[in-house]
Amino acid sequence: MAKQSGKTNTKFAVLGILALGPHTGYDIKQHMEQSTSYFWNENYGQIYPTLAELLDQHDIEVKIIRQKGKPDKKLYSITDQGRQTLSHWLSQPMEHVVMLKKNELLLRVFFGSNTSPETIIMHIEEHKRKLEESLKIFEELETWLQNTEKKDNNFKYWMITIQYGKSQFSSLISWCENSIQTLKNEQ
Repeated sequence: MAKQSGKTNTKFAVLGILALGPHTGYDIKQHMEQSTSYFWNENYGQIYPTLAELLDQHDIEVKIIRQKGKPDKKLYSITDQGRQTLSHWLSQPMEHVVMLKKNELLLRVFFGSNTSPETIIMHIEEHKRKLEESLKIFEELETWLQNTEKKDNNFKYWMITIQYGKSQFSSLISWCENSIQTLKNEQ
């Protein structure tokens, strides 16, 4: 299985957004903020060099739009070659990350016997609040998609992605509740 570098994946994240339609670099960042930022996000320092690289590789093209009193706008579009590049990447094996290698909450829980149960409960409760906030965002996004984007060809893929997030957060919230109860029962 080929390991993908973050820079390489940035390329495919940008190609994926451009497959939805022409965007400026700014638009790409905004689109990511509104759609993929819960599982994949890029900053401008990653997007603009990647756009230059994709232009050099002929995976995208750029149209310069002259603006009165403003800098020129660069509108990027994916090429047929870029669509093939994206499709090829989508069909390749990937590295599966089941669990992050570093999780500070779990590190604290693991060594929790060195403090009071109340302290660990406090950390888990705070984590649970953050998970609930994230779950709520996924639920709101799901409602928005169902009301506005149902006819889009990408709809079923977007819904599958949302279901993954909802399942993950719901499961972790349940873990928090069970862990808190376990620690309270031992007091």
